[in-house]
Amino acid sequence: MAYEVNANGAIAKVRNPWGVLGLALITLGIYTIVWYYKINKEFKEYGAAQGDQELADSNPTNSVLAVTLGALIIVPAIISFINTVKRQQRVQQLGGVEPINGWIVLILLLVISPAVYPFMQSDLNKVWERYPALTDGGGAIPAGTQQPAAPAQQPAQQETPPPPPPPAQ
Repeated sequence: MAYEVNANGAIAKVRNPWGVLGLALITLGIYTIVWYYKINKEFKEYGAAQGDQELADSNPTNSVLAVTLGALIIVPAIISFINTVKRQQRVQQLGGVEPINGWIVLILLLVISPAVYPFMQSDLNKVWERYPALTDGGGAIPAGTQQPAAPAQQPAQQETPPPPPPPAQ
């Protein structure tokens, strides 16, 4: 189950890593393009919210174009993927989490390429899970997520009925 979090003003999504893999397989890889755009957009928004100009200036659309159309000449796709991993490492540093190991990403990409996406998402979730969850559409906060602190409320005072009138004489 995926849910959104408020990461210091940027909206990010905690996704199930196996869901990313499953959707990638079911859609024959099309979901990986959508996922790639979404995480790059989250990186951009998070960078802007944290005041990191390099992240804020990144362009998710160009990243996707590089791994799709640019893949025809190979080099742009490789550069885009390397830059995305670097952006993820930067987001993790800003979020106070140990950055993803780029060498493991490379080995997975070369040996078991479908495993790269759940690995990256799982590591990215470590940052996003540190922030409070937004409600789902119905106002409920997903179970097991960090809930934002509720404002202190005064207990309702019970109204006491007025004393009965004195008996008439």
